[in-house]
Amino acid sequence: MNNQSLETTGNSKQIDRPKAYVSKRNTMLIAALVILALFAGLWIWKSVQISNIKKDSAERQQALKQRADEVLMEAEMKYMKLIAKPYVWAIRTEMMRGNIDAVNLYANDMVKEKNFQSIMVADDKGTIISSTDKKLEGKDFSSVGKSAYLTADSTIIDQVNKSTLMVSSPVMGFNKRIGTLVFNYTIQKAEL
Repeated sequence: MNNQSLETTGNSKQIDRPKAYVSKRNTMLIAALVILALFAGLWIWKSVQISNIKKDSAERQQALKQRADEVLMEAEMKYMKLIAKPYVWAIRTEMMRGNIDAVNLYANDMVKEKNFQSIMVADDKGTIISSTDKKLEGKDFSSVGKSAYLTADSTIIDQVNKSTLMVSSPVMGFNKRIGTLVFNYTIQKAEL
């Protein structure tokens, strides 16, 4: 019996060793899986964070661009009013003298400047007497623009489309209106 108990004891040690080995192996496997799960969770969390940051950044950039376009538009409108006033003074003198060639010269020089598309001057009857587009000269202004421009007492700026402003300003003589200046101007876009 002693021999058998020794053998059994010996066998139980051999059986315990693989159980301990399997137990240790399972523990290491579980630990590895937990570590992998933690890394996967961390990776997913960071991916979501990066995605949210990119989305926020794109929204901020869009809002900034929109605000820059609005500020630029306001500045363009002020600039157009500032340009219209001395231009009207210059053509006023020439119109009162009946010097339409000088009015044409002013228009041809001005349209060469960046962003100016076309310039027209109508007389007090609404007939276009000067235009950078010579096909329009002699035509009634209401066929190409708003007839309200011909009676306005101050500079009017209308946005024709996303990229064009139409500016109208009265040309006043000593005691009455002698004409109307109208020009189209391309709006600058903000670049970020």
